[in-house]
Amino acid sequence: VVPQLSSPQTSKFKCLPNGCCDEHQWCRFWASIGECTANPDWMTGNCQLACNTCNAGIKG
Repeated sequence: VVPQLSSPQTSKFKCLPNGCCDEHQWCRFWASIGECTANPDWMTGNCQLACNTCNAGIKG
């Protein structure tokens, strides 16, 4: 795993009609290698679909 110096740029990469989104194209990959648990502060809000946290990561 390569250390990251800053947060990746996000956009509405993949969203459900209810507004639950993965905001980065790599969310599914990051989730598959355990980032939902290792980095929950960022992943919960930015990779809601991949981490199955659609109700937990309300962004305001």
